[in-house]
Amino acid sequence: MNIDTNAKTNQKYWDFLAKTYDTKMSFLRTFQRKVINLINPQSNISFLDIGCGPGWAVRYAAGLAADGHFVGIDLSAKMIEIAKQKSVGLQNVQFFNTNANDLPFNSDIFDVAICTNSFHHHTNPLATLKESYRVLKPKGKIYIVDPTTDGFLMKLFDTIARKIEKSHVKMYSTQEYQTLFSNAGFKYLMKKKMWGPIKVHIGEK
Repeated sequence: MNIDTNAKTNQKYWDFLAKTYDTKMSFLRTFQRKVINLINPQSNISFLDIGCGPGWAVRYAAGLAADGHFVGIDLSAKMIEIAKQKSVGLQNVQFFNTNANDLPFNSDIFDVAICTNSFHHHTNPLATLKESYRVLKPKGKIYIVDPTTDGFLMKLFDTIARKIEKSHVKMYSTQEYQTLFSNAGFKYLMKKKMWGPIKVHIGEK
């Protein structure tokens, strides 16, 4: 697994948070639930969660389509360890400790990929999107949920966050998402407001 210096910082940070993440960050489930309900998983769906943390979203999606295949990946080994512990007995769920820039999967195998509340931590967002594009089937879709810097206050918040939080890389505007998606090969379909500055950006292979 090829991890640059910034990614190693991220890895240590999320390993440290792993034990308490589910409790302290449970409010994030609201956005995960919303985007999965928007996807509305159907029979035989192949689903990938990029930056899955302790795996709540993967388990939630798996509960909606029991005959699908649901996969979560995360840079943090401790997050993946907890995700596996919480998913014992779920036959349609798998978790992998890997970098989003180097996914251990064949091309064209997933129907949908999500990335919720973590994209601003990715050290190479274009590489993440290119790998997501590779592993998605033709017409497969990606859903990225993250605070979006379309206004002055969010741009200011992003600037401050980059200075005080080591794991924070960058938040993006809608225009920047459109450019990133296009550069990775995706067709940018739409954005949808979830709450305040948090939006989901949807692309199609």
